[in-house]
Amino acid sequence: MVLTEGQKQAIEKLDAEMEKAKDSCSKYIAEQLLQLASSCPEVAEKILEQKKTLARALDAIKAEAKKHAVGGCGCVDEAQAVEIACKYYNIKATKPAAEPAAANQALGKTPETSMDTGTGAAAVSVNLDDFF
Repeated sequence: MVLTEGQKQAIEKLDAEMEKAKDSCSKYIAEQLLQLASSCPEVAEKILEQKKTLARALDAIKAEAKKHAVGGCGCVDEAQAVEIACKYYNIKATKPAAEPAAANQALGKTPETSMDTGTGAAAVSVNLDDFF
């Protein structure tokens, strides 16, 4: 697959913004946008708009999470975050380019780390016989 000049520039822009941000959420969103830009020149052109930045896309995601906050805590999942970022950039794609396992890997989450930190589905294993 040969990339257009616009796609190359969009990739460079996202790479630079991702390096600046250095947080896992920004990196995940940037990786999703990189995959979309690599596959579609029109997406790359939208990413290149001067006013549009990865930091502002993350602000849009945070703002949306705050709208639905309960008890001062709001969140969105990976698919929603990508959908909001795409909406910010005026990109029609709403499905994450990577599977959830890839998203977890990009965010530094593995089943092992979930068990170690006590978070996630693998954190607790209970046998009902222990209660009798």
